Amino acid sequence: MQNTNVILLRHGQCEGGNILRGQVDVGLCKQGELQMKVALAAVFESKNAPTSAPDVIISSSLIRCVGPAKAFAKSHQLPLFVDDGFKELNFGDWDGKTFDALYQSDAAALDSYWANPWQASPPNGESMQAFELRIEQAWQSMIEQHQGNQILLVTHGGVMRYLMSKALGVSQCAGFYTSLKLPYAATVKIDVLHDAKQQHLSLHWA
Repeated sequence: MQNTNVILLRHGQCEGGNILRGQVDVGLCKQGELQMKVALAAVFESKNAPTSAPDVIISSSLIRCVGPAKAFAKSHQLPLFVDDGFKELNFGDWDGKTFDALYQSDAAALDSYWANPWQASPPNGESMQAFELRIEQAWQSMIEQHQGNQILLVTHGGVMRYLMSKALGVSQCAGFYTSLKLPYAATVKIDVLHDAKQQHLSLHWA
């Protein structure tokens, strides 16, 4: 048997204020940059501990993730792989708009979406089923390519919630995503135990 350890790191606070931030490509604000420096320093502070120090960094291609990922990969001389599969959900017509504006124009549709995103999709956006399939494919590819390594995955809240749900064996449970609180620059660890062709996932959340 072999273990693969994945540290999931959410990006820091972004520019643009209180908007629905899916695939709109905005950078980190100053506070977000500081949050990421603190979070990444905590990941790397135990450089001599093999279960803590990453061997490779994987990042969403959106700038709020790949910007700090590139900087830290360079400073720690680690390989970096950028993967579109780990981008946030595409909210279509809602993407990049403020919540106040959305609730003035699309309150009923938003409420339906938050209540059960598997039954309602954003207008001209990505369905939850397509989003989860995309992440699942990216996850399997990542694990196959980097099996046995310590991986740092810099990504988004929605992506992390899916992977946490996967580790907990929860599927399409309305309200479950919103119950998983993930502040900016939050870290979560998933251990993968490989048993032949099976993966056994365990979640560490602190």
